[in-house]
Amino acid sequence: MLETGIVRRDSLAIIMPGLAPAGESETAAVPEPPLPVKAVIEAKRAVLSMVGGGIDFSPQPLGRHVDPKGIAGYYCDLSGKTRLTEARMRNSEYDWIIPIAQYALGLWERRLDGEPTDAEFLKAVDWLLERSAEEEIGLVWRTGLPVAKYDLAAGWISAMGQGQAISTLLRAHQLTGEDHYLKLARQSFGPLNVPVAAGGAQRELDGALVLEEYPTKKPCAVLNGWIFALWGVHELTVATDDIEARVLFERSAAGVVELLPRYDLGWWSRYSLYDHSGRPDLAKPFYQDLHPTMLEGLGMITHDPALGGYARRWRSQRTRIGTARAAVDKVIFRLSRAGRSA
Repeated sequence: MLETGIVRRDSLAIIMPGLAPAGESETAAVPEPPLPVKAVIEAKRAVLSMVGGGIDFSPQPLGRHVDPKGIAGYYCDLSGKTRLTEARMRNSEYDWIIPIAQYALGLWERRLDGEPTDAEFLKAVDWLLERSAEEEIGLVWRTGLPVAKYDLAAGWISAMGQGQAISTLLRAHQLTGEDHYLKLARQSFGPLNVPVAAGGAQRELDGALVLEEYPTKKPCAVLNGWIFALWGVHELTVATDDIEARVLFERSAAGVVELLPRYDLGWWSRYSLYDHSGRPDLAKPFYQDLHPTMLEGLGMITHDPALGGYARRWRSQRTRIGTARAAVDKVIFRLSRAGRSA
């Protein structure tokens, strides 16, 4: 999940364009503040991200209607992502693939709870498709937000976004019976089957096949984004029995298990495996809570006992001391990054 956030200055916001080709995205021009002011902004932003708040950090427990052998409820309950309406999300920092897909999947969860959300869900699917583009590698959503934390320029493709788009389109197909949604879901898989170096969203990391939420120059492997992408690939295999998708899922899911020890710091988990000059990319407390849910959801599919073992381990690490230690580290990291970019 996008961890970096959107910079807000009181009533002003840097608006994320819904879809912008690589190299052509536009962001509002905001004057760079002096270093002391920038340090205060970064510290405040870090603290707010620790305590959570808003739809970005709404609770995401295991879904209540999951069927690993079918297209039912989503693996995370994203109903909290529907607290903002589509009208409020459009032309805002939420007008891009991941927030739109999560909004739609949240509406789907509410539908399975008995709420009449069919029309809203299909409207959200239309909105999602408005932000897509057909390219040689498949149906693509490009993100107009540069990510300084990972030295990533605007125009990137997110494996997490592609996977959640697949999950959304498969549910639109199930609801309507219209085959074009199934075709679009297949096309959305394309970038997940192409290496980052060739413009896609997968890479090899010591033999493990990683689906990159952020297609950075050096390995990143954001854990939650990788697993969100895997859920979409798995659901595509369930709906279509696609051989390429099945092979990719099995190999990449095995890669998660292979690399899990690298995410474990003994007292906390890593958000990613990105190398910040030797400094570990620690998970925020929100992600320390989310990681066990992600592992349990993947375990519902693969039944690998290692996933449940790490889920229990990371839950047990969510102590007051561990949380405080992670929070201090995040504040220091943001301040040091603000200083380097000044």
